[in-house]
Amino acid sequence: MERLSPDIVLMDVNMPDMDGPTTARTVLGRFPLTKIVAWTVSESSDDLLRMMQAGCAGYILKDAGPNELQRALLAALRSESPVPRRMIPDVLRRVTHSTPPSRSTSVALTLRETQILRGVAKGHTTKRLAKDLGLKDPSIETHLRNIFKKLGATNRGEAVSTALRAGIITLADL
Repeated sequence: MERLSPDIVLMDVNMPDMDGPTTARTVLGRFPLTKIVAWTVSESSDDLLRMMQAGCAGYILKDAGPNELQRALLAALRSESPVPRRMIPDVLRRVTHSTPPSRSTSVALTLRETQILRGVAKGHTTKRLAKDLGLKDPSIETHLRNIFKKLGATNRGEAVSTALRAGIITLADL
């Protein structure tokens, strides 16, 4: 890492000497600007959540084709959180059922931020959000940074999870 200073690292969840989440935390502790994307065969929502909680920028399955892998890596570099769409419903159910909603949040999102957060929860890309809302990509990115700051989140998945727990969005929004 010190010698190459990569912008992005592909990391498996299960490794021989140290597991993915521990390794991700260690790497990000020393190189916080590096994006780590989990690249794994594991379709376990537990593994996805552990890797995202460790600070990973995304999660991609090894059965993804080269185009899908490339899209995921580019999305991670844009501070999006690529995850397999087929895993999102289970992860959202787990997150919302594992923590009771806390409606006493002092987070106040604007109408536009709430619209963008709902789109993110549906798995929409920055380009799609921009098109749907009649905005430019940089405007979406600015709104996302504001959402992350207000929610204390570092990525899209964490923002959605926090918003669900806080009652800012609901499963009906998905």
